[in-house]
Amino acid sequence: MKNGQEPHSEGLSRSLKNRHIQFLALGGVIGVGLFYGASQAVKVAGPAVIIAYILAGVVVAIVMRALGEMTVEKPVAGSFSRYAGDLLGPRMGFLTGGMWWFFWVATVMSELAAIGKLIQFWFPGFPAWIPGLIALVLFTVSNLLVVKIFGELEFVFAILKVLAILAFMVFGALIILTGIFSDGKVVGLTNLWANEGGFLPYGWMGIVMAVSLVIQAYSGIETLAVEAGESDNPISSMPKAFRSVTYRISFFYVGSILIMLCAYPWTNLAHETGSPYVLLFTQIGVPAAATIINILIIFSGLSSCNTGVYGGSRILFSMANDKMMPAGITKLNKNKVPYISIFSTSIAISIGTIITYFSPDYVYIWITSASAFASIFTWIVIIVLELIFRQKISKQNQTLHYPMPLWPGLPILGLIMLVLALGCILYSPLTRLSVLSGVIWLLILIIYYQLAIAPKNRESIKEQDIKFEK
Repeated sequence: MKNGQEPHSEGLSRSLKNRHIQFLALGGVIGVGLFYGASQAVKVAGPAVIIAYILAGVVVAIVMRALGEMTVEKPVAGSFSRYAGDLLGPRMGFLTGGMWWFFWVATVMSELAAIGKLIQFWFPGFPAWIPGLIALVLFTVSNLLVVKIFGELEFVFAILKVLAILAFMVFGALIILTGIFSDGKVVGLTNLWANEGGFLPYGWMGIVMAVSLVIQAYSGIETLAVEAGESDNPISSMPKAFRSVTYRISFFYVGSILIMLCAYPWTNLAHETGSPYVLLFTQIGVPAAATIINILIIFSGLSSCNTGVYGGSRILFSMANDKMMPAGITKLNKNKVPYISIFSTSIAISIGTIITYFSPDYVYIWITSASAFASIFTWIVIIVLELIFRQKISKQNQTLHYPMPLWPGLPILGLIMLVLALGCILYSPLTRLSVLSGVIWLLILIIYYQLAIAPKNRESIKEQDIKFEK
């Protein structure tokens, strides 16, 4: 293996640089889940939502460290789906890949629904499903381009997102610390507890109900490992990327949510139908800035969708390469891009525009909780894989390039926290029903595997046994 690359790169172009990899991951996770979904989470938890964001940040850091350890040693397009197949058997590899594909389909559906609502900032009566449908066509085309061009587009989009967050944090901090733009009143941290209901207006149940929305906001960061299959130098670039992305996401999420909660009474945020980010610039009397920020938020949603089609298509491609999906999905176009898997993923996402058409006001929370279940499932599998992987490496006395610290305590802590998070979204009446869609999809995958894949595997084993006997 040269420069950390797998000798079998499955025909994909290895043209993503370190900056592409980092900002693609940022692009995937910083979507409307932060810009728009934050107000939805505040509605159900009040100021205490900051606890959910901090705990979710800790879980994400553990998951990413576990995934980073395995990715640096074995950078392949299928990433954790391939690892699950190698360490837990083909059935688990198939289920992991299938659930992560479902996660991206559901995530992009929710992002498209939110984009439609954000467009209503200018055109209140405009149908929410139309912008989503247009966006779906645009980023399907984007994914068919040369991977390097796709990476450059996401690099620019991600920079715009980061600038929007930093601008929000700077102006928010000025409101909190100096009273500028708020009649000279220095609020400090008082808005965390001084308004209706105090810090825990809905009790601990509010935090439980917010978990699925918060988890979904962080979801997608694991796309970083999938990109390793198209990285030009994984051993050098991936450790830097894992560290950088994890720190940046934690800073942007926890920092901006804390500033949001301190700058405004949570009751104001709870009644905001659009984005709290736009609310800030509207209230400081800069309507042009509010318009610009809303545009940036829409672009962030498009960017996240773009990354979602990338991640979903690559996992489908990897599964087809492992003969767990129809062989046609492995076809590449002249740009070495798996176009059949891109079209398949986009067609599945289009179902979200139909749901948005019939129920534009509730579709975001419904689909978000479904994607949260798929994300938690994937994260649990990643940590279990790391525990098995590390034991295997220890027995072989191999040296790891990017080992998980405080092993096995840290991954076990992450596993416990994820099981509790799963319990939260199943317990909450707000998300329980839509989570069933994720459970149903898991059952469909199990049935499909048993009927379509398992017989082929058994036949292959029989053929190998016959050859061995001869």
